[in-house]
Amino acid sequence: MRLGYFKKFGSVDFEKIKELAGQEQIELQLVPLSQEESLTAIQDGQADLVVTSIRDSKIDEKLISRNELERCSLVAVLQVENFDKNEQTVELAELHAIPDMLVATVSEEQAELHYHRDLLAISSPLIAVESFNEAALMASSGSGYFLMNERTAKLLVNDQLQKLFLLNNGVQLKEDYSLLTAKNESSRQLIRVEQIIQDYFKE
Repeated sequence: MRLGYFKKFGSVDFEKIKELAGQEQIELQLVPLSQEESLTAIQDGQADLVVTSIRDSKIDEKLISRNELERCSLVAVLQVENFDKNEQTVELAELHAIPDMLVATVSEEQAELHYHRDLLAISSPLIAVESFNEAALMASSGSGYFLMNERTAKLLVNDQLQKLFLLNNGVQLKEDYSLLTAKNESSRQLIRVEQIIQDYFKE
């Protein structure tokens, strides 16, 4: 069985889900996907289940069921000297002069640009980078900031970087984790994996 996931979520959570499924003799193959790919991966035959961020995308509700697992706060990651070390949050307006690093391949840039500019209303200058490692190196040297969600940001350990919850006029910005499944699929194994995923995100 193939579990697709939005690759910006990282693989750590999904490796743990794979291990939990394996304890019940269910073999999961993990399939990292771009956000756009993740929305059609079930119809395209790339995955049997998908965990992704829907954003403002439309899914075919006749074919696909959606279950929101969690809404994670977004975090701006930037060099420690930019803000007081005791700060916990930052307003978008405070970041307008600092470059925003889009972590995306060339084919993913348009979708990420839409997300940052149109959905999150980020007005910072943009720099495209290909990986979170590259973004972390550039942020450490003061070249800009990049976004992660609270769940993935916990995995980033770097004393040269500061993580601040991202606000827009006092409202915390969040990212959804949504589970997508095919409506016509009701195998016992798939239903069990759905339950494992839901239980995992409740913890």
